[in-house]
Amino acid sequence: MSYPNSKPVPAALHDILTDKPIGHLATIRPDGRLSVTPVSLMWDGTHVRVSTVKSRQKYRSLVRDPRVAISVPHRNNPNRYVELRGIAELTDDTDRSFINSVSRHYMNVDVYPFDPPGAERVTITIHAEQVSAPEIPLADRPPSAPDSHR
Repeated sequence: MSYPNSKPVPAALHDILTDKPIGHLATIRPDGRLSVTPVSLMWDGTHVRVSTVKSRQKYRSLVRDPRVAISVPHRNNPNRYVELRGIAELTDDTDRSFINSVSRHYMNVDVYPFDPPGAERVTITIHAEQVSAPEIPLADRPPSAPDSHR
């Protein structure tokens, strides 16, 4: 399938997408309400990709309506972020090569260890139709916060 409206992510934002980021993926539920879930993601230089199992609501929502958005803050500086809005392409990960690449990147293990037996994996490829990364005051100076609450 061709995605003619795809937009590139500017090179100045690539560091956000390569440093073991956690994104917040938004999908549209059957009742029209939004659902947002934190996800690990992989960036291949062109697309953001996410893994999920077919038993999850986000998969069922994307099968019904492929519109998607993801906000990805910089891991060490939440004043910098990128938001992609577009269309999700779903591809079966039958050989588990994608989820295993995620586990190598995030956990330094070769095989993703958390799926129950028989779980069917899918790769979500986000074809960005809009890319946003607004200038935030103090974006070059991350906020500091105490490590614990007292």
